[in-house]
Parts: sequence; C-alpha cells; structure tokens
Amino acid sequence: MDFRNKAFKPDYILLVFILLIGGVLRFYHYSELPFTYDEFSAFFRTSFDNFRDLIEYGVKRTDTHPAGVQVFIYYWIKWIGSSEPVVKLPFTLMGIVSIFLSFIIASRWFNRTVGLITATYIAVIQYTVMYSVIARPYISGMFLALLMVWFWTNVVFNRSKNYYWFLTGYIIAGAMNAYNHHFSLLLVAMVGFTGLFFIPKKYLRSYILAGIIIFILYIPHLPIFFTQLGYKGIESWLGKPDSMFLFNYLGFILHFSIIFYLTTAALIILSFFYRTDNIKENNKFRIIGLLWFSITFLIGFLYSVFISAIIQYSVLIFAFPFLLMALFSYFKELKIAPKILIVLIIASVSIYTLIFNRQYYKYFYASGFKEIIKESTKTQNKFGKENVTVILNTIDKINDYYLDKLNIPDNNFIYLDSLGSYKQFRDSLKKIRTEYVIFAWANYTDPQFLQISEDIFPNIIEKKTWFTSSFYLLKKTKPEDMEYTSADKIIFESINNYEATLISNWDTVPENLILPKNNPATNHYMQLSKWRNYSPGITLELDSIINNKNNLIFISLDAYFLKEPSEVLLISELRSGDEVIDWRSIPFTDFISRVNEQQTVYLPLKLSDINLNQKGITLSVVIWNKSKTKVLIDNFRIITYEGNTVIYGQFEKF
Repeated sequence: MDFRNKAFKPDYILLVFILLIGGVLRFYHYSELPFTYDEFSAFFRTSFDNFRDLIEYGVKRTDTHPAGVQVFIYYWIKWIGSSEPVVKLPFTLMGIVSIFLSFIIASRWFNRTVGLITATYIAVIQYTVMYSVIARPYISGMFLALLMVWFWTNVVFNRSKNYYWFLTGYIIAGAMNAYNHHFSLLLVAMVGFTGLFFIPKKYLRSYILAGIIIFILYIPHLPIFFTQLGYKGIESWLGKPDSMFLFNYLGFILHFSIIFYLTTAALIILSFFYRTDNIKENNKFRIIGLLWFSITFLIGFLYSVFISAIIQYSVLIFAFPFLLMALFSYFKELKIAPKILIVLIIASVSIYTLIFNRQYYKYFYASGFKEIIKESTKTQNKFGKENVTVILNTIDKINDYYLDKLNIPDNNFIYLDSLGSYKQFRDSLKKIRTEYVIFAWANYTDPQFLQISEDIFPNIIEKKTWFTSSFYLLKKTKPEDMEYTSADKIIFESINNYEATLISNWDTVPENLILPKNNPATNHYMQLSKWRNYSPGITLELDSIINNKNNLIFISLDAYFLKEPSEVLLISELRSGDEVIDWRSIPFTDFISRVNEQQTVYLPLKLSDINLNQKGITLSVVIWNKSKTKVLIDNFRIITYEGNTVIYGQFEKF
C-alpha cells in the first residue's frame, strides 16, 4: 500500500479520525479504570524474586494461559510501574494499533472502503474498547494476530523484493502469538496451513521452513502447554455453552441494540448493491476470513460441550477482525463522501449505544471490590460504627489492595469466611446487637447467606449493585418513615401457613397431615411422617413470578423434628416439558441440629446462573422426607426479589 499516493490522502485523514475516536473511547477517564478480577490474578502472580519461580508458580501451576503475557506483565511492573493506568497502557496502545492494522489488511485484501468500515467497528464497539483496557492476553492476541496476518499476506500474496523481511516478521509474530494464548496458537496453525494452498512453489520450501522455525521457538513452552492441557478448563465458574452462544456473542458485539442490528444489516445489504467487480478475485480472502473465525468458534464450542468449558467471547477476539472483513467484503471502492457518511453512522450508533444502552462507562469503571468498601465505610460514618455491623465476602488480596489504596482500616469489618456454616452464620447474626447490618460481596457469594441475613434483618434499606457484586444495608426494625419501601423490590410472594383457607397454586394438604398448634390454637403445622415421602408443594409458571432473568427466588420454610434430625430435603425443580432445566436440594440438617428446635430452611434460586432460554418453564417445590421421619412444617414461603439486574451486565443484555 502506497501511503504517499495523493489519491489516498482523504482515506488516511478519515483513518486518523477513526483512530482518534478509538483513542478517546479507550482513554476516557483512564486514571479511573479499575483492575478486573483477571487482572488482579495476573498482578498478584508477579510477586516473585526470579524468573524460574514466576514460570513455575505464576504460570505453570496456577494459570491456564501461555506464559507470554504473564512474563511481559512481570517485567513491565518491575521496570515501569504497578498502577492501573501504567499496567494497562501497553494493552491499550495495542488496541489502538489494531485499528490501523485492520485497515491496512482489509484494504490489501479487498479495498479501502472495507478497510475503513472494519477499522471503525474495531474502534468503537464495546468488545474491542473494553478488552483494550484489560491487561490480559486478549487485545494483545488480536494485535499480534493482525500483525502476523499482515506479514503473512505479504509473504504469500505479494512476494516483493522484501520477501525475506516479511517472512522474518511472520516468524517473529507467529511465535509471539503462540506464547500469547492457546487460541492465538490455534490461529497460527490455521494461518500457516492456509498459506500452503496459495504460496508459489518456488517459495514453498522457505515457507514450510518458517513454520518449522515458529514451532522450534515454541518448544521451550511445551512442558507448560502439556501441563495446562491436563487441567479441566475453567468449568468451576464457566458453564458449558448452549445453542444461543453465537447469537448472544453477536448481540454483545452490536450492544444488544436493535438500532445497531439494523445499521449493520443495512450495511451488509448495501454492499451487494454497491458490490465490487472483483468478487471472484477476492473470494479467497472472503473464504479465509470466514473459515478462520468459524473454525476458531467450532473448536472452542465443541471442546467446551464435549470435554471442558473453555469458550468465552474473549477467545474469539483473535479471529474477529477477519470476520468483519469478510462480512463487508462485497463493497466496491466508494468515493470519499459516502465513506465519511458510513463511518459517521457506524461511529454515532455504536458510541450512543455504548454509552446509553450498555452504560459502559458506568458499569465497567466501577469495581465491586472497591465500591463495597467505599459504601460500607460511608454507611458506618453516617450511622456510627457502633450501630453498623459490616459483613463482607470478598477476596483477601484484592480487599487489602483497596483498603491500602483508600487508606481505610478494616478493624470493623467481619469477613464471611470467618463465620462458618449456615447454622453458625445464622447464630452469629442473631447475636448481633447493632440496628444495621451490611452484607456485601464481590465476585461471588452463596445466596443462602443473603437469604438468612434478610430473614433476621428483614428491612432492606439500601441496595447497590455492580458487575458480579452487590451491597445490602439491612435493618432489624422497620423504619419509622411512613414512605419506606424495600430497596429490593418484591416481584412475587406466596406463603402457606396451613390454615383452612386454600392458597392459590399450592397443592391441597390432606386433613390427616394438618396438626394444630397448642398456642395459638388457630395456627397449624403440616406434619410429615413415615406414611408419606413427598409433601404437597407448589407448581408455578416461572414467567408469572419473575420480571428479569437475574431475579432471586428465595424458597424457605420453618421446620422442626419430633425425633432425631435425619435426611429430609427441600427440593426445587425447573422444567420445560419433559426437560429438567435445573434441579437442586438442601438438607434440613444444614440448618437444624436438634430435636424440637424450630429453625428455618433456605433454598435460593439465583436465576442468572441458570439457562432459561426454553419456553414454558415451570417451577415446582416440594419436601422429600427421604428418611420418613416425623417433622413439622410451617410458613412455606416463595419470594421473588428483583436481585442484581446487572450481575453479568458487562457481557449480557440487561
């Protein structure tokens, strides 16, 4: 590509404009960007005194990624600095350079119109903007993939007098990709194999030799690769993908916005009306781009379904630019005016939906780890430390990082892992004498603990939510303010206390199972014994009791054993037709340990972690008296709360 050609000048001015937009979106309030959980993980794995320990303990035993980026971060922190903006900077710069590289590759493969459209998408969508400010091997992988493909294109299709310079660049970039990420390594293999179909015979030997050299350069990493291959992926927190994965991925790319869907579809359709005359000549690149992305997706998807879950949006980013190029590849070279219009439309729609639909700068710039500490401290200062008990479930190292950064002492904080089991946690809460309790968590918490907290401190005064994090301020007594309403909206509530009146949706309880209480005589229990394994329960249409896929359904009941506590289970089942979507149970003995001691049994459903794509889902709740022991049941409750509507909002529609 001749950058000195005056005819190209307007295109390069427009490209500079695109680069500036991409830079602004990435550097906006740059100093306020927090580390993500993954970045903290990498950050804490740099505190080694030597390279050998870094590889052994910082990569081989504790990571599932190749060593390249971890080694880079190790030395970058050691030599340059460890603050968030400093650590993120090289990755952000790689994200911006990727915009330029995508332009020159698409221009070389097709034309400058396709190059400008591709560059604009990469400059302005959340997918690439967000990963450009995360110091992990994703945007670096996209940058290195584009760099490798630029050299590869000049090796295989240009064959200029600089052939061996381009071949050297291809070797170096290929090796760097291999050390960046396992999916980057997959792309190296695909790119190398693709070249065998197009390289002229006279260059075939040198091209194959280049592939061998890339492999030789990767040999030192093989022990790490084979060690990590034995790991079971990341299924401890990442579920297997479902049939909607690709649709959700495309939705995420286009900000789950109808306007952005229509804009993109209109551009693709428009490309057929203003199609190039070189369709056949460019077909090879069109097919290459589609195949590289499709193979990456299929390998990740099938491996995740049949072996171990590994596929995430992040691992598809390496081949993503080539998908964009292929989608818009039918455009012919347009005049500068329509190109400016297309760039402005894409940028305007994407930036608007990024800021207002996705609320990217609101949610991505807020770290739950940091915010729960700030909110807890602010609340203690407002009501007095002596009146507020703070219980946090967070990660020690990250918590300490922010306590130090915010200069906040934590001697008034209680950490969930110090409170033990459900029974111990409940007993500890009952001993608290403060009027207020804060229960907050970052990253994850067992929802049973929130359910118990709300049972003992039933008035929800304040609720704040962030990505995978929540903050609840609870009060023991109801506020005197007449306008008080719960900060966590109740969507549905049904309680069966086994009185004479039939309660809607609950199964009829036979009279021989109803046992009156001694005091007051008008109240009753449902009695289970050896004569019946399963209790009458309730079946509900899920859509009738929720308003959001991130609602929390709290199921609970009061119970006590008349004989020694034994195996009795509270069970919930979500079903669509003959398919069981979710089945779970909780033993009564997790909450009850003594005879004639009435306690509450809790079973929460965190809907955000359940696949609810099916239609006609029903929720059934029942008690399984597996041991056929005598147990009394009262106040069987189902309550649906609004919950954290943005719990996975960085990647999902909310």
